[in-house]
Amino acid sequence: MISLMKRILTVSGIYQKRILLAFVFSFLKSLLSKAPIMLAFLVLTGFYEGSISPRSCLLFGLAMVLCVAFQAIFQNIADRLQSAAGFMVFSDMRMELGAHLRRMPMGYFTVGNIGKISSVLSSDMVFIEENCMTVLADMMSYIFAEIIMVVFLFLLNPWIGLMALAVIGVILFVAEGMKKEAMEDSVLRQEQNEHLTEAVLDFVEGIGIIKTYNLLGEKSRELTDNFQRSCDTSLQFEEDHSPWQLRLNLAYGLGAAAITAIALALESAGLMSVPYLVGIMLFVFDLFGPIKALYTQATRL
Repeated sequence: MISLMKRILTVSGIYQKRILLAFVFSFLKSLLSKAPIMLAFLVLTGFYEGSISPRSCLLFGLAMVLCVAFQAIFQNIADRLQSAAGFMVFSDMRMELGAHLRRMPMGYFTVGNIGKISSVLSSDMVFIEENCMTVLADMMSYIFAEIIMVVFLFLLNPWIGLMALAVIGVILFVAEGMKKEAMEDSVLRQEQNEHLTEAVLDFVEGIGIIKTYNLLGEKSRELTDNFQRSCDTSLQFEEDHSPWQLRLNLAYGLGAAAITAIALALESAGLMSVPYLVGIMLFVFDLFGPIKALYTQATRL
């Protein structure tokens, strides 16, 4: 995961600082996104102990409003920094690629290489520009959010914090297998995308000859077969990916259930107060949300 982000940052060149600055605002946004849960815990603790006052309720409500407002501000700043960087990076990169291709010998521009070049320009660069760059800070915010959640759990109860770390370890193990499977299938998808681009270009460029010699049926069939192979490759990717996603979802659900069970056992044994039990219940439902979102984006990239 980190290696993927490093590769994208390496591509960013002189615009790296903008993206790193976006990480800072993503961290602040992540911190504020979890703050309402902690505030809710403090409010419930105050009600349970009978120590809360109307003025305190008003202050807690104001704090929650400010958390939401600053989340929106920090998210907006992060989006502006990374999105603008993405467009500038690939504006420069297209110019560099164009300059590089000008220096290549004519023998390089074979049918196969033309398909590869077109695929890079029309698909790969556009995808990275519009998707990778815009979600990079979000992915970092998911990592920050997960760390913040685990730290809060350690503050509530060290045993619960250790259990959360153990579940995250299992999730990372399963996710590594999912990543490996996705990378293998991605190679096949990439190759088929290049074949399809090549077939489309071949058909369009040769349409005059195809019509002159009445080869429309034969060439149309070749193109149709390429589209079908692309469809099959994409479906195979999803079929290979789905079992791993199911395993991850089971890990999320069973992990949350295990943490809940331990918290109830500790409360029953008198080792945890009711407010702390309620606090853990508040956290547990969103505990693995950030890491789930992280690996959803990671597989896509």
